[in-house]
Amino acid sequence: AMNAACRAVTFKEEKKLLDIVGTGGDGADTINISTASVVLAAACGATVAKAGNRSVSSACGSADVLETLGVKVDLNPTQVVECVEECGIAFLFAPINHPAMKAVAPIRKQLGLRTCFNILGPMVNAASAQRAVIGVFHEELLELIAATLKEVGRVDHAVVIHGVGLDEISPLGPASIVEIRNTAPAGEKKTYTTRTFKFDPLSVNIQRCKVEDLKGGDPAQNAKEFEMVLEGGEYTTNAKKDAIVLNAGVGCYVYGLTETIEEGCALARKTLVEGKAADVLKNWLKVSNEIAARG
Repeated sequence: AMNAACRAVTFKEEKKLLDIVGTGGDGADTINISTASVVLAAACGATVAKAGNRSVSSACGSADVLETLGVKVDLNPTQVVECVEECGIAFLFAPINHPAMKAVAPIRKQLGLRTCFNILGPMVNAASAQRAVIGVFHEELLELIAATLKEVGRVDHAVVIHGVGLDEISPLGPASIVEIRNTAPAGEKKTYTTRTFKFDPLSVNIQRCKVEDLKGGDPAQNAKEFEMVLEGGEYTTNAKKDAIVLNAGVGCYVYGLTETIEEGCALARKTLVEGKAADVLKNWLKVSNEIAARG
């Protein structure tokens, strides 16, 4: 119903799009891992349509941190298309793409708790992103979300992840993953294969951390952390950078830039060190503001 009622983002020619998004609601108040991860994934070569909203059950939502950084988050569907065409990444702001959500937003904010909308949000990308990395706050939701994605039939390749209490993969420990992949020829009804497995960051030489090492804060603090994790240059161990590499690496795999998650993580780290993610963020800020100014 939410997909049917949304203000869709429609491209003249179909684009392969990636979204890396979490349900939120894990109570950890980390930095904005999935949001920084899409910037890195875009730098790796993916075209990104990132869905998100302001904070409801956390200290800082994706829209909050991007707005603090200077990105124009409230673009309409036509402007989102322009942004993707010009810089390869755009933000889909829930209140604009899903007007019905405006009625419940104040209530959700007052409650300050996770609700069914935490679960719905990641599955209603207004640009119908066919490639998705979806993090969930509880392991019991993995099969439910995967089954729902198959039933809706919009994605071609997606993974649903829960990682040691977080709604994303992280250096905290092994992540539980359900992967679905469409095997039907183009134009035919989607037929999915399903794989359930564990992925341990140690397999890509990312060392364990504590949840405190991933902590963020208010939008101002998270904006500083955001710029820090996307800075280029070699580094040894940095839990926040490692978390971004892991999630962007999974995104690269799902998008089809690499054959394995391990290769995706290697590509993400190389791209981060080269400084390309910081360049993408800078360009996104510039382009989104130019588009908003044109009206």
